[in-house]
Amino acid sequence: MMVNGWMKKQTSVLGHIAPNPKLTLSAAFALASVLSVPVFVLLSLIDWLFL
Repeated sequence: MMVNGWMKKQTSVLGHIAPNPKLTLSAAFALASVLSVPVFVLLSLIDWLFL
């Protein structure tokens, strides 16, 4: 069984079927910002301390 196999099954809650979650452009931008800023700060500190 694939890891994401359970996501392909349509789940019904109170007779309504919800669409599959999608990554929107704004969510992708927020995720990239949240990950890139601490990495930039960490690499800048390493550069400043050791080089």
